Amino acid sequence: MENQQLFVAHYKSLQQAEDAIKKLKKSGYDITKLSIIGKDCYTEQNVLGYFNIYDKMEKWSTTGLFAIGLCGLLFGLLFIFNLTANLPYFRIPIIYACVAVLLGATLPLIGMGFSKDKTIKYKTEVKARKYVLLAQETNANIEIMRTTLNTHIPKENSIEEKENRALLENEAFHL
Repeated sequence: MENQQLFVAHYKSLQQAEDAIKKLKKSGYDITKLSIIGKDCYTEQNVLGYFNIYDKMEKWSTTGLFAIGLCGLLFGLLFIFNLTANLPYFRIPIIYACVAVLLGATLPLIGMGFSKDKTIKYKTEVKARKYVLLAQETNANIEIMRTTLNTHIPKENSIEEKENRALLENEAFHL
């Protein structure tokens, strides 16, 4: 762990960064150690259209189906209960319960139908202007990655330059 350094490669598009990962995978590198980070991120919103009554009905359709099923169940229970028990004083509360469930499900739908305000639907995406490919590896693996991807090594960061600096410092120390 102490001999590891950070490999950094800059790309202008996400496709270029993904192509670099594909190259590294073909060369046998473990791509689970790689990370892609977006730089200069921004959001982009595209208008899809209005959120109108049809969209609202689609959203509330499951609630309406549940209410209809519940009322059908209650009416069915009333019918069976009347056939078996013949108790007329249970009819009215069950009818009121069914009406309350139906009104509870339909009133919001009716209110949405009369509303004039239509909201605009957006598709929001997070995009980046630049992408950075990162990996923490040993010097030998970083050199293999750089040769595979043909990335530029700044002169001040190259291994030869560091060795030359070390030699110059040793010679200056001995003089």
